[in-house]
Amino acid sequence: MCGRFALANSSQLSLRFDVDATGENLTSRYNVAPSQQIPVIVGSPHGRALRWMRWGYPPARRAGEENAPPPINARAETLLDRPLFRQAVTSRRCLIPADGFYEWQAVPGTRQRQPYFIRLKTGTLFAFAGVFAESRDLEGHPQPGCAIITTTPNELVAPLHHRMPAILERRWEVDWLDPNLTEGSAILGLLHGYPAEEMEAFPVSNLVSAAYNEGPALIRPYAPASPPVQAALFT
Repeated sequence: MCGRFALANSSQLSLRFDVDATGENLTSRYNVAPSQQIPVIVGSPHGRALRWMRWGYPPARRAGEENAPPPINARAETLLDRPLFRQAVTSRRCLIPADGFYEWQAVPGTRQRQPYFIRLKTGTLFAFAGVFAESRDLEGHPQPGCAIITTTPNELVAPLHHRMPAILERRWEVDWLDPNLTEGSAILGLLHGYPAEEMEAFPVSNLVSAAYNEGPALIRPYAPASPPVQAALFT
């Protein structure tokens, strides 16, 4: 899954994704958490547009589930099978900018979990594949929400988690936002684990485990006292 990510290079968002961010309150964020408002890029008749959305896909509420949290992830393998996401995957796709995400690995012999920061080796911005839906809050105000699509992990992420966010290769970002691309198998063909050789992962401070903590210290390499198994894989 993907439950926390960073958008530290927010000042580069406009240039990297060819989108007008004039007047937007874009700040560096190192600990983006579910339910927060995040910048999302969508296609429009006039080109790409930046919108703010809640990280959490508006669910189809059923009796007894009124207080259930909205899903933050959507599995690539079942996108076309789940009624909640079926229409979104053909008509409401989006790019969710980030420059890294976090996963936690259990520390053998303890109850502790060591967080890792995972990013491109270049340290540059990339895009999670996302879907979104229009919704309104209890007062009737627009409150669109989005979910990050997840897929099977590559060789780098697999020791940390059995899922990873679907990071789009840059050449496929145009296709992902193309409203004329509606064929299910072609859409799903864009979703897979990003090439492991182009990524890196390293342990970071456990401060990231609390959503209220922020700042560049969260993504700095951290040397744990007792490295988890497989830590040597990440350089």
